[in-house]
Amino acid sequence: MFPPDPTSKKGFFNERIYVEALKRYKSIPELIRKKAEENDRKICLIFQDGRKYTYAQIDLLSNNIAINLLSRGFKKGNKIAIFALNSPEWILAYFGILKAGCIPVTVNTSFVKEPLVYNFQMTDALSVILDSRLAKNFINVQLSLSNIQSVFIIGNSNEDTNKIEGNVENFSNLLNDNISKNIKIKLPDLTGKDPSAMILTSGTTGRSKVVVESNSQFIATALDMIDAGGVASDSRIYVYLPLFHIMALDLAIISSILSNSTVYLVEKFNPSTFWKDIVGYQITHFHAVGPIFEMLIKQNPSAEEKQHGTIIAIAYSSREVWTTAENRFGIKITGGYGGTEAGIPVTSPYSEVVNGINPPGSCGKATPPYEVAIIDESGFPVVTGAIGEIVIRPKLPWVTFLEYYKMQKESLQAFTGLWFHTGDLGKYDNNGYIYFVDRSKDSIRRRGENISSFEVEQTILKMDGVLEVAVYPVPSNLGEDEVMVALSRNNSELKPENIIEYCLNNMPPYWIPNYIRFLDSLPKTPTGRIEKYKLKNEAVTTDAYHMAEYIRDRLKNKL
Repeated sequence: MFPPDPTSKKGFFNERIYVEALKRYKSIPELIRKKAEENDRKICLIFQDGRKYTYAQIDLLSNNIAINLLSRGFKKGNKIAIFALNSPEWILAYFGILKAGCIPVTVNTSFVKEPLVYNFQMTDALSVILDSRLAKNFINVQLSLSNIQSVFIIGNSNEDTNKIEGNVENFSNLLNDNISKNIKIKLPDLTGKDPSAMILTSGTTGRSKVVVESNSQFIATALDMIDAGGVASDSRIYVYLPLFHIMALDLAIISSILSNSTVYLVEKFNPSTFWKDIVGYQITHFHAVGPIFEMLIKQNPSAEEKQHGTIIAIAYSSREVWTTAENRFGIKITGGYGGTEAGIPVTSPYSEVVNGINPPGSCGKATPPYEVAIIDESGFPVVTGAIGEIVIRPKLPWVTFLEYYKMQKESLQAFTGLWFHTGDLGKYDNNGYIYFVDRSKDSIRRRGENISSFEVEQTILKMDGVLEVAVYPVPSNLGEDEVMVALSRNNSELKPENIIEYCLNNMPPYWIPNYIRFLDSLPKTPTGRIEKYKLKNEAVTTDAYHMAEYIRDRLKNKL
């Protein structure tokens, strides 16, 4: 069975394994078909409500979706958005869209108003597969979405779905095999360079970019995860992160299918029931970012947290959090580094993880499909221990992203000097292990989400009474960043609570600033550019308003 078991001595993943995989499974639809033939009745997916799907059922149902989409006039290259919470329907929709030759557009379920409109418009989505529970957010922006021609509803109709205008039908219609039995429609052949997804990634100095991923990139990244975690056919992978992120969609779902294992999917992360799920589902692997472990560590000790078997967590966290989590929970952690554009080009192989060779806090070393370097401002490699920018380039075809959609200039700039420039800072140790140090770009990382300070600023600037705004990161007790805003106003009646109320109605919850600071004017250069670094260096000042408790109370009231 392919790929080989990475826990065996024969399972070392070299470049040849990647080449063989990319030739054998030239696309994700081809991967689904061949794995259904290999595994047939084996359980591929189990949802929290008890629903189970075999490999063969995943293949059949996604075929039905593809044929039904094509019978409705969709063509290869059309974009179809998925705006839904974690569910089997999300996964089936993704595979079905791909099999139709269309391009899945993943949409952050926290998005409202302008960010939501931008996601739909920037990607040229023609249709939306919509969770009925998110219908209110959709109808609030529908008048701005002239490109959307049809909507497929996941779940039962409700008061909000009934307000959606135009061509609306239930998603269950796409699962129906009546058309596929009576109409001969040939599904298009895809290759490794065909798009596998369009994913919005937070901008750093401007608007968010739409990253166009490839089929080969997803398959190569899945292999990276299999090798790093020792994922094999008897593995059980716990997926609680949102499917609109590459960490859940590719690192967990695609790697599980490629390794012939089983996914246990839940709707969202719940720290109070996390270990109960791990034990109850007999989980062997899960993926995490630093804040996940921070939240788990802050939970009161439970009997379940050490009743599990051997757990491999593929995580991205600091040395301190890593060590604390391993010692308290009795798990093994393997590090990694990557992003939406380049997958996970840096990991530690399973053999190093189980033998404790990989240093805590390290990301590992470059995986076979990639070259990774750390360079100075002139583009030359730095010496061991020195900090520089992490840059990446592929050694195999199509294993990094294809482009920033409708941003040709930015796409070319990203590969200056024939390296993909991550904008992240890192260093090597004496043994060649890579460590992430910091971000060099103007971005914020909160609860595992990248936030564009530019987009938060542009939203707040539209509020009456606000003159100028600077949004910047300050340290969080969860190991990443909190959002802080400094602003000047022309209305002294404008209070912190007014700012938060406006943000609650106009941006995703994870964008909302925990700290607000009013200034008569913001520091500027002689040319009028806001000197954000000065505000950032001052961090949380004594005159800042702490709004976290107010935000929590308001979010509870909105539920």
